[in-house]
Amino acid sequence: MGSMSHDLITLSPEDVRRDASAALPGWAVRVVEQIRRAAASGQTVTVVSEEQMLSPEQVAQRLNMHRSTVVRKITAGQIQAVKVGNRHRVPYSEFLRYQDVVLGALARAAGPEIEAELFGDE
Repeated sequence: MGSMSHDLITLSPEDVRRDASAALPGWAVRVVEQIRRAAASGQTVTVVSEEQMLSPEQVAQRLNMHRSTVVRKITAGQIQAVKVGNRHRVPYSEFLRYQDVVLGALARAAGPEIEAELFGDE
């Protein structure tokens, strides 16, 4: 009997968003090719999704912060994280929520400056 192989394609949310406007994005081409190969050899295909988990370092890089700042915000409860062993992992949905918080705060802080620049002192 032949050996069973389980080819795995991992796609990040960024992969899918990057190619969102393409007729058949690169990630979709890879998936279709994998399904065709599996079907040709009599295999079934199972599609499973799971939420991407980010390290504090990855969150820090994406938000242009220091890793220690992210860890402090996790400790303070401002960023929700789960412990995997002795390490924090931030669910991607939580990263997006906190990114919106940061961008909103920046917009509110810059608002008066932008308004003054656009409309001057009246």
